[in-house]
Amino acid sequence: MQLKRITTYLLFLLSCVLLQACNPDEFLVYEENTETRNVGDYIGNNFDLSLFYAALEKTGVLENITGSEKVTVYAPTNAAFNALGIYRPSDFDKLDQDSLKTMVQYHVLGRLLTSEEIPVSTLDARYPNLANKDLIISKYAGTSEWDKTKVFVNGAQATRFDIMLTNGVLNIVNACFKYNEGTVQDFLAERSQYSTFVAALKKFGHWDQLAQGEWSIVAPENIAFENEGITPDSIDRMDPTTFYNRFMAVYLFDTRIFLTDLDLSKQSLSPPIADDPRMSRGIYYNVDTRWFGVNTQETGQYGRFTPLSQHNKVNYLTANGTVHNIEKLLFRPDEAVLTNIGN
Repeated sequence: MQLKRITTYLLFLLSCVLLQACNPDEFLVYEENTETRNVGDYIGNNFDLSLFYAALEKTGVLENITGSEKVTVYAPTNAAFNALGIYRPSDFDKLDQDSLKTMVQYHVLGRLLTSEEIPVSTLDARYPNLANKDLIISKYAGTSEWDKTKVFVNGAQATRFDIMLTNGVLNIVNACFKYNEGTVQDFLAERSQYSTFVAALKKFGHWDQLAQGEWSIVAPENIAFENEGITPDSIDRMDPTTFYNRFMAVYLFDTRIFLTDLDLSKQSLSPPIADDPRMSRGIYYNVDTRWFGVNTQETGQYGRFTPLSQHNKVNYLTANGTVHNIEKLLFRPDEAVLTNIGN
């Protein structure tokens, strides 16, 4: 009996020593078994991906990622769906089901793709998905624990990538991919919140060019015009020949860019405004904030900046460019008229 008590005491001491030697995090972090689970099962057992799993089930796309075919999946978190106003599986019932299926398919590649295969510092590596569209993927290769590798997909960041499962690769992204059929012109025309902006683009001769070429549009909503007392009727009464080109051209960039491209390049997008050489503008990278601003070549003149909308209102991809929302105008009409020679 005495020997049994001594043995029990020694085992207790040994367990305490082992506990002291281990990092407490090792007992707090549970890692899903990836050796025996397929992509669909892994998503289904991850609470933070429950809305994406519900969308996979509802659209039938779950079958594509639970079989033997190799896939790569970019799974949006619940927070990513929350940003779009989706909080529970029943919210998917309110959406057009064909569009929902296309959206879900848009997050799945019918092949294996690890981050090692993605070219470094490339902004437009394209990979076809199950919706028969291209995902645009870019990568920054970090060199240390403090300078981590980053992967961006259609303007969303992969917060975790290269989770290897039995039938493919899973990556977790912080935003849903937003693809829209048609051009940037179609995108703006189909959304009533941009009706005043569309009227202004037409009045000032910028509208037709948006049907072709590549563009990034920083689009003010109607409320931005209303806050400055501008209505479609007042725009119709304006004479475009009395304004600097900056008034509406400031919002149009003739190249496609996702805002996360600024993270990758650590640079700003700042092309000149056509036919308005004294005014510059740009989309600027500043740590975690993207700014849209204008400046003049004259010291002390306009140096105004306003943050772009949060991630749920930016990086809308269309067939010929991207659209990013903004809630404030850069110029009032009186600041852009030709008679205002101080500007």
